[in-house]
Amino acid sequence: MKSIKRASRRDSRATSPIGIDPVEAATILHRRYVEELRPEITSELFVRVEHGGRLGFFPLSTNQRAAASRQAAVIRRVVQQAGWPAATARFVREFTLAIFWLPNPLTCTYTSLFTRVTAQSFAGRAPARRVRVILYEPDEPVRWGLEHWLNQLPGYECVAVAGNPTAFFRSAPRVKPDLALFNEPPCAPASEHFATRLATECPGLVGFPYGIYHDSEHAWYSVTGVDGGYYYRRRGPAQMLDPIAGLWAAQSPTRDSVEAQIRHHIQTLFGLRAANPEPFPGLTKRERDVLTGLRHGHTDKSLATLLDISVWTVHTHMKSLFDKLGVHTRAEAVAKYFEK
Repeated sequence: MKSIKRASRRDSRATSPIGIDPVEAATILHRRYVEELRPEITSELFVRVEHGGRLGFFPLSTNQRAAASRQAAVIRRVVQQAGWPAATARFVREFTLAIFWLPNPLTCTYTSLFTRVTAQSFAGRAPARRVRVILYEPDEPVRWGLEHWLNQLPGYECVAVAGNPTAFFRSAPRVKPDLALFNEPPCAPASEHFATRLATECPGLVGFPYGIYHDSEHAWYSVTGVDGGYYYRRRGPAQMLDPIAGLWAAQSPTRDSVEAQIRHHIQTLFGLRAANPEPFPGLTKRERDVLTGLRHGHTDKSLATLLDISVWTVHTHMKSLFDKLGVHTRAEAVAKYFEK
């Protein structure tokens, strides 16, 4: 599977006007792709801060370099003296949200957002039917920023946020969400297994993992070791959930309808061949279940547990599946499924 990298290699631009210290000029800069986040500030300046092995971009609420320099000095001082937690609790910063729609080929859309330093109430919203979203995000300013973003999207409502898995799984049965977004990017620590737990404890809940990064470069090089290739594409904040738009218009979607729509949307988005509405009609339901499990990276053992069958039965279904698809490996099966 051919890998396609869509992440930008130039998310920022720095200028060095005469009379400005070159170190300062290199860290006070304009950022691309953030204009629609705060359109009231034209050409807003940012400060790039590195400390203790971490990197962040902080908006400075002005396009005037003198005022930006003063605010940048304050942010740097807080980071150096009080550390990142104090700085990120006090100052808004930019981050990249990357949602991973398909695991193999790893298919991702990403956008730029801002954190928030206070929670925001959205009481009194219109009673129109909205997709109810539950969110798991351990970083509080990022969590508030994501909640704000979700509640700005037409047709969506963030009904619960959780800073840890225990709070998430305690809240989910109570709030009855339609959609779950959870911070478990590819290459996350293997001990987390949030997606596996979600499938076990909330089998009817549609959910997608995401990652939080300081820019698109970070989103790209943080994910490694994916055999089936990579598809990355930047989208605006308002378009990030387009792959699942309309799924809840009439009734709760099935797993097959969710996957079919995402596959079709992503193929269209990346200019690939349109999906067959009924790919591989000769497959049995159990063979489709096995193929779906392969797409999500399950091992034979985890597939057996998920489907409540033996490992030997998984092997039998997989052999039949390979014969019908005319493939010899898991990667080939997933790639052929994606291309149809």
